[in-house]
Amino acid sequence: MTTDAARRMRAFGTIERIKRLDVERIAQQVAAVRSRHLALSNERRDLLARIAGESHVTGVEGATYLGRYLRSIRAEVERLSSEIAQIEPELRQGEESLRAALADEKTYEVLRLARMTQLRRDRARHEATRQDEMARILWYRAASRD
Repeated sequence: MTTDAARRMRAFGTIERIKRLDVERIAQQVAAVRSRHLALSNERRDLLARIAGESHVTGVEGATYLGRYLRSIRAEVERLSSEIAQIEPELRQGEESLRAALADEKTYEVLRLARMTQLRRDRARHEATRQDEMARILWYRAASRD
């Protein structure tokens, strides 16, 4: 491999590693947003389950507090729903950025692999040419002896 080709291959490798680091950074950001989304969704689901399970009062004493309790839980559910709605566009945008970064990384990987394949073919072609030349030299030598 010539020094120019070696430099080019190292450059492709370096760019590919940089792109991989970008993908990992974006993936961590998306994972953090997804984790926050999941936590809010789980908390909202738990509150809705509490409403379904705790909305029945057997005594008169608890009936006066039940309305405020249910309003409080519903307000919290609405707050969580609002937060989830705010996070969802950020999550979609992060996932799209991740897809784009992965595609970009893959482009450089494909370029590097294609260049490696081309260099191997060139090396094999050069080696075949060299072997053909050696065979011709040996044949001429053998023919000149006769």
